[in-house]
Amino acid sequence: MKKILSLTILFVLTYIQGMFAIPFAKAQSTTLSITPPVVEILIAPGKKLIQNFTFKVDGDNLAVIPEIHIAKPTDNHGHMTIDPMPYNPSTISLTISANHALGQVVSLKNNELNLGLTFDAATVDTAEDIYLALIFKVVSTDLLESASSTLPAISSLILVTINPSGVTPIDLNIENFDLPLFHDSYLPLTIAPTLKNNVPIMLRPRGSFEVLNANGKTIHSLPLYPNLILGQSSRGIQADIKDLPSSLTWSPTWNNFGPYRLRLTIKTEGGTKIVEVEKPLWIVPIRGMLLVLLLIIFWITIFLIKKRSQYSKIT
Repeated sequence: MKKILSLTILFVLTYIQGMFAIPFAKAQSTTLSITPPVVEILIAPGKKLIQNFTFKVDGDNLAVIPEIHIAKPTDNHGHMTIDPMPYNPSTISLTISANHALGQVVSLKNNELNLGLTFDAATVDTAEDIYLALIFKVVSTDLLESASSTLPAISSLILVTINPSGVTPIDLNIENFDLPLFHDSYLPLTIAPTLKNNVPIMLRPRGSFEVLNANGKTIHSLPLYPNLILGQSSRGIQADIKDLPSSLTWSPTWNNFGPYRLRLTIKTEGGTKIVEVEKPLWIVPIRGMLLVLLLIIFWITIFLIKKRSQYSKIT
């Protein structure tokens, strides 16, 4: 199990008071935090694992309702949506218990709650992922709280892989690796390919982005950021710049012209090559050529004007 930082780690939900029978805490009067904000769990069928969470809130006369919801990936940027209804235990291959009652009001000690979750994996034949969100909803213990108050909440993402074999299946495809035939040498080139995960469990691949000249020599190289790709989903491929995700960009210099090849290599965390794709590209000084063309047209125009003026004088 390890913490991951590449996914969305916080979100705030606002509810209408009429949906609940207890008064709410004022959102603007509270500051919420949860540790860890995201966890990644790998567990074998029939095994148990305990994960502890610490919830903190600033404010007076407050309590909390811990709940577990299903989370689902929504795009290729690592964003997820949370099901507004608490999870149904019968729909997942995981039994979850806690040291405090889930879905019930829990009192805080010094505005803090330590919640321990026990995950008991069911027996499965194939590897599968389960994505959850542990949500803490803040409520007020003051029965005189205003009816117009709102309910703030915070979540921690829990990403669980149940793997019966211990061997991680890998099936990845590079998509949207589209390049123009020609590119101006005076402009930076930015590409936005995606990596599709065809297996039902999450993967964290690595790799590199390279630019090769006509002789096959690498003239530009960037490591790829190890984004987590959830099962049966896609994720944008990004460069790793000072341990931060960044766009895949190459800025040609004035002497870069002619045929080049752009290469994307995807590897496992251990360095084993999974897939590699190359695309051709011609770097051409398009702006320089246009400038020369305009100058030629200009001088031809001047020459023709002078010739016409001389002909008029002779006539």
